[in-house]
Amino acid sequence: MRVNEQPRTRRSAPDEKNGTSAVRSTRPRGGAASPARRSNARKSASGEDAAAPIPSTARIIEAAIQLFATHGYASSTLEEVAAKAGFTKGAVYYYFRSKERLLLDVVAAIEQRSIDATIEAVRRDGGTPSDQLVNFVRHQTRWAAKHPKDLAVVVLLSIETANTKSKVRKRMLGMYAKMSSLLEEIIDAGKATGEFCLDQETKDTALYLQAVHDGNMMIWYRSGTDPEIGRKLTRATYSGFMHAVKEE
Repeated sequence: MRVNEQPRTRRSAPDEKNGTSAVRSTRPRGGAASPARRSNARKSASGEDAAAPIPSTARIIEAAIQLFATHGYASSTLEEVAAKAGFTKGAVYYYFRSKERLLLDVVAAIEQRSIDATIEAVRRDGGTPSDQLVNFVRHQTRWAAKHPKDLAVVVLLSIETANTKSKVRKRMLGMYAKMSSLLEEIIDAGKATGEFCLDQETKDTALYLQAVHDGNMMIWYRSGTDPEIGRKLTRATYSGFMHAVKEE
């Protein structure tokens, strides 16, 4: 160690309910790390890989999604999230630092597997603008079918954060802005090729498509996520999209 070098302070992170703890560095970092960057393994003193007794942040996030979807964010507590995930409240605080930070990570997880995954698939698969709209509906439908609680969280947060200036509201608006941007991009491409109607304002058409999408998603969730209702609404969404962009 250099003469003027200060030793790095270390502390134990609260862990699962078995009472174990993991040694973590208190080196400053810019906010909570994303789940993908948090490792569940560390090197032992002998240099061998050993499982670190730290909680899975993904597990905590999924527990939070389940609770927020059924009880709403405001009515859920970190104690409840910790209990559902099988961790102590201290572990949740250690990794997320606040209830709002946990919620922001919840929204980020939903955004990644919802709109980000859809955008990636639409751009990867290509095809005509009509093909891309169909692909958009297909991937959004698959996301909702696989993660119905995500949909409930998005709906409830849209209501709970309305008319606020919270970080969560800003993040939610950003997610919907991504969706709008993708739809506008597809619509403009269709106009350029003559596939879609030229008389409609692109932003107005994209807003209408979002309304059809969100409305049908809500009807499906209200049905109790009935698979048959879901299939009918998927077909209705395809039809509504095509009618909107090709209507003369």
